[in-house]
Amino acid sequence: TGVLLVGLVLGANYEAVSPIGVRLDFENATAQSLMQQLNTADENVIDDKYRTFYEVFVYSFYDSDGNGIGDLQGLIDKLDYINDGDPATDTDLGCNGIWLMPIMPSPTYHKYDISDYENIDEQYGTIDDFKQLIEACHKRGIRVIIDFPINHTSSKHPWFTQAVEYLEGLSDGQQPDSSVCPYVDYYNFTTDQLSSVYYKAGSSNWYYEGKFWSEMPDLNLDCEAVRAEFDEITSFWMDLGIDGFRMDGAKEYF
Repeated sequence: TGVLLVGLVLGANYEAVSPIGVRLDFENATAQSLMQQLNTADENVIDDKYRTFYEVFVYSFYDSDGNGIGDLQGLIDKLDYINDGDPATDTDLGCNGIWLMPIMPSPTYHKYDISDYENIDEQYGTIDDFKQLIEACHKRGIRVIIDFPINHTSSKHPWFTQAVEYLEGLSDGQQPDSSVCPYVDYYNFTTDQLSSVYYKAGSSNWYYEGKFWSEMPDLNLDCEAVRAEFDEITSFWMDLGIDGFRMDGAKEYF
């Protein structure tokens, strides 16, 4: 909205208050001069959810080690581009929030199919790198939220691979027993291919739901054990210092 406003009134005899509480003078203004007004003004930011977030796809943001893939150290190296922590400067974007696209281990480049909810993808770095990132962001007044896909996992996640392995061992007509393999309740397994988004579970006689892709099996969020898993997982990340989660695919939960 701020960018559109600038485009409409540049050069007009007009004053407005920006979303961060800075009064802007639009008379004889240019886009650059307005940014300088914003970046050098005293901040009046309400310390709550109303922040200017910069979305970071770590894979393509900045590569710190020359392997062709962006990483957390690269993001740390370039934090001053997003916010240098000094309101008096006008060389940064002035964003006070970062939304990290998925950073957890995944077999795909986009990492929206997670194979381990309590780790950092090795392409991006380590848990220690992540702790360093959080510390550097908080020193600059930047809050960090992470993308959190919970409607499905990767087909490589141990929950899913163990469930499929168990189903493959069942004889014809035998019903799964969650006391033997609790992970059969974690997903939406059925003996019928209910629609085109149901796929064969290995060599078994069972199918599983995967609304987005065959390699993204949908989780059964009605399962209390799954909810308990995510209670523990969210605590893990909050203990590392993140400020919140971006809930991916929320309309697909049920």
